Amino acid sequence: MYSTLEKPFFLSFFLILFVFQAVGKEVVWEVLPAIPDKEGFAGMFAGTSNGVLLVGGGANFPEKRPWEGGEKFWYDEIYFMEDIETGWKLSKQKLPQKLGYMVSGTYKNKVWVIGGNDAKAHTDLVISLAYQNGEVVIENDYPQLPVPLANMTGAIVNGILYVLGGQQTPTGLAETKFYILDLNRNKEDMKWVEGPIFPGKARIQAVAASHKDVFYVFSGFTLHHNTDGSLGRKLLKDAYRFIPSEQPKEGIWQQINNLPRGVAAAPSPAFSLGGDHILIAGGLDEETLKHTDPASHPGFLDKMLAYNTNAEKWVEMGDMPEGSSRVTAPSAFWKGFWVVPNGEKGPGVRSPKVMGLATQNPFGMANWLTLGAYLACMLGIGFYFSKRENTTTEYFLAGKRIPWWAAGLSIYGTQLSAITFMAIPVIVYATNWRLAVGSFMILAIVPLIVKYYLPFFRRLNITTAYQYLELRFDIRVRLLGSLTFILLQLARMGVVLYLPAIAISSVTNMDIFLCIAIMGVFSTIYTVLGGMEAVIWTDVIQVVVLLGGALLSIFIAIANIDGGFSTVIEVGMRLDKFKLIDWSWDYTQLVFWVAIIGFFFLNLIPYSSDQVVIQRYLTVKDEKEAAKSLWTNGLITIPGIFLFFGLGTVLFVYYLTNPEKIVSANPEELLPYYIVAELPLGIAGLVIAGIFAASMSSLDSSMNSIATAYITDIHRYLKPGLKDGAYLKLAKTITVIMGVFGTLTAIWIAATEVGFIFDFFQKLLGMIGGCLAGVFILAIFSQRANSTGVVIGTLSGAGITFLVSKFTDVNGYLYGAIGVLSCVAIGFIFSLIFPDSKSQIKGLTYKSIIKK
Repeated sequence: MYSTLEKPFFLSFFLILFVFQAVGKEVVWEVLPAIPDKEGFAGMFAGTSNGVLLVGGGANFPEKRPWEGGEKFWYDEIYFMEDIETGWKLSKQKLPQKLGYMVSGTYKNKVWVIGGNDAKAHTDLVISLAYQNGEVVIENDYPQLPVPLANMTGAIVNGILYVLGGQQTPTGLAETKFYILDLNRNKEDMKWVEGPIFPGKARIQAVAASHKDVFYVFSGFTLHHNTDGSLGRKLLKDAYRFIPSEQPKEGIWQQINNLPRGVAAAPSPAFSLGGDHILIAGGLDEETLKHTDPASHPGFLDKMLAYNTNAEKWVEMGDMPEGSSRVTAPSAFWKGFWVVPNGEKGPGVRSPKVMGLATQNPFGMANWLTLGAYLACMLGIGFYFSKRENTTTEYFLAGKRIPWWAAGLSIYGTQLSAITFMAIPVIVYATNWRLAVGSFMILAIVPLIVKYYLPFFRRLNITTAYQYLELRFDIRVRLLGSLTFILLQLARMGVVLYLPAIAISSVTNMDIFLCIAIMGVFSTIYTVLGGMEAVIWTDVIQVVVLLGGALLSIFIAIANIDGGFSTVIEVGMRLDKFKLIDWSWDYTQLVFWVAIIGFFFLNLIPYSSDQVVIQRYLTVKDEKEAAKSLWTNGLITIPGIFLFFGLGTVLFVYYLTNPEKIVSANPEELLPYYIVAELPLGIAGLVIAGIFAASMSSLDSSMNSIATAYITDIHRYLKPGLKDGAYLKLAKTITVIMGVFGTLTAIWIAATEVGFIFDFFQKLLGMIGGCLAGVFILAIFSQRANSTGVVIGTLSGAGITFLVSKFTDVNGYLYGAIGVLSCVAIGFIFSLIFPDSKSQIKGLTYKSIIKK
C-alpha cells in the first residue's frame, strides 16, 4: 500500500501522461475539409480575417473537360471556414464580379484581392474582404490597378502590396511592370506606384513570396507569339528578390541563384517556413510539360523545393502526398497551416480538396513520457522533503544542512533562467561572442562577496539580507529593501513563466495556457511542501539537465556538420562569429569597456542585495561552506559560458551547412526547436523538461523568497511574538498565494498581451532594486552613511537611471552601474548634509566586523 504522501505522487504521474498523450501532434500534410463543390476551382483567392479562412472566385469546367469541348465558367462565390470542425460555409456576400487568376493576400485582418479576369476580359479591380459578425464585408473604394491584369504574381510585405508581371488581355504578351501599393495609408492617400524596373524577363504565373521583409519572385512563363498567331510559352528558372526601401522607387532588385527546375504556377505566395526557408510545393516543371495529352496526363509534380535564404541554396524538401500537387492555386497561413485550397490537379481538371501543411515538428510519445516523468520527479522531491519542514528555519533555510556544492549549483541555477538558457544561443547565433566578456565578470564578483559581504550575512545570524539594513541603519531602510524586493519579484513572476511558455508551446504544440498552468501548479506544490530544500535540489537537477542538454546538442550538431569541429572553427572565424572584443569607445554599443563595467555591476547587484541569491548561501552550515558554494557557482559559470555561447555558434554553422534543415522563424524558439527536431526521442523530452524546470525554478525561488522576506521583515514587525508554527503556516499560505498569482498573471499576459505593462513595472522596480546594491555598499564600507542619506540615495539613483534610459542612448548594460554609483554618491553626500547623531553603526561596518 502507498503512504498518504506517495499516493498524490503516483496519481499526478499518470495524470501527466494522460494529458501529454492527448496534446501530442505529428507534422504532416493534412487534408482539410473540402470546398463544397463537385469540381473545385482554379485561380481562387485566399486569406484570413479575424481568424477565419476566406476563399472564393476561380474557374472550372463543370460540364465537360476542355479537350472534350467543355466551356470554362468563372465564379463569384465566397466561402469561409471558422474552424476545421465546422467546415466551410457559403457567404451570402458575393464578389463584385465573377473572378479568377488574381493576386490575394492578408493584411490588417483583411483579405486583399487584386486584378484577375472573367470570361470576357481582365480587370483592374482592387477590393478587400473582412469577416465580421458571422458574415463577409467587402470594400471596393480603393485605387484600382494602373492597368487590367491577370495571371500576375504578388505578395504583401510589411503592409506593402507588390504586383509583378501578368497579362493585360487574354491574348496579350506578359508584362514586366512592377506595381506597389502601400496598404498602411488611409484610403484617400493610397496610390499605386510603379516600382524599380524588374531585371528579369516578362512573365506570367510566377511564384511570389514574402520572407523576412523581402519580396521574392520565382520561375513562371515568358510568352511569345507563334507563327499561327497563338501564344507560346517558355518555362523560366530564374529567381529574384526585391529589398524594399522607405521610398518604393528606391528599392533594389537582386538576382539570386536559379532554381534547379521550373515551378511555374505553384501555389503562391510560397510558404515562409521557419527562419530561413521559402518552400515551393509542386509546380509546373520541364518533365510535366512534356506530357502534351491532357486526357492521359499523370498529374503535376509532387516534390517540394525550398530556398534557404541564409545559405542562399536550393534544397529538395521531400514529397507531398501522392497526387496532392496543385497548380494555379493560392495559399494562406491559417491556424498553424499553410493552406492550399483547390487548384488544378491536371490540365483542365480541378479538385475540391484543401490541403494544409502543418508547421510543427512532432514531439513524439517518448518525449511526452520523459517530460511527464521529469515533472513527476519534481513533485516527488517536494513530497520527500515535506516531512522535514516543521519550523521556519527549516522552511526558509533548509535547516542549514545543504552541501556547499548543491548550494553553489542552486545559485547558478537560479541565475540561469529558462529565458537566459534560450536567449544566449539566439544572441550568439545572430551576432558573436561579445556578450561573453561580461559573463566572465562573475569571477571578479565572487572574491568581493566572499571577503566583504559574506561575513555580515553569516555572522549576524540573519534570515534575509534586509535584516542587516535595520541593524546598520533603521527599520525604514529594512522595509524599503524588503518591499522593493517583493514588488520586483511580483512583477517578474508572470513574465518568467509566460516567455518560456511561448517557445515551449510552439515546439510541442501544447496549449500555452496548459503549459503555464503545469509549470505554475507543479512548482507551487513542491515549493509549498518542501520549502527551500526542495527548491535547491530541484535546481541542482535542472542545472545538470540543462548543461548536459547543451553539451549533447553541441555534439549532435557537430556530428552532422560536414567537416565537424574544424568546419565550425573555419566558418566561425571567416564570418567573425567568435568576435569577443570591440575596442570602440561607443557607449551605445556592447563594446569592451561597456561589457566589463556593465556586467561587473549587473553581477554585483544580485549577489550583494537580492534575497533569492543570498538566501541560498545561508542554507549551508557555516561561512567556509558558503564561500565554497559561491566559488562553485563562479567556477561552473566558465564551462557554462563556453557551452551556451559555443552552442549558438555551432547552431549557426549547423543550419548554414545543412540548408535543408528548418530553423524556427521565431528567434526565441531557436534552441527548443532544434532540440525537438534533432535530439533523440526521449532525450529531447528531457531537455525540454529542463526548460520547464528552469521556468519553474524562477517561480519557486520567487515564491519561497517572497514568503521569507514577508514573514521575516514585515509580518514579524507588524505582529511580533507569534509562535513559530503560526509563522510557518502563514509562510506556506503566502507561498500558495504567490504561486497562484504568478500563474494567473502569466495566463493574463498570454490572453491579453499586456506584457509591456509588466516590462515597464519591472524596469522601474529594477532600477530601485539595483540601487539596493548601493545601499549595501554604503552600509558596509562607510561609517558616515545614515538612513536618511541612503533612502535619498536609493530614490535619486533610481530616478537618474530612469532619466538616462529615457533620454539618452546609453547602452542598457550600463544602467546597473549608473544606479549603484549614483546611489552611493548621492547617499554619501546627503548623509554628510543630514548627519545622524543617533547613528546605528554599532560596529556593523566591514572595518569592525572582520575583527570578530
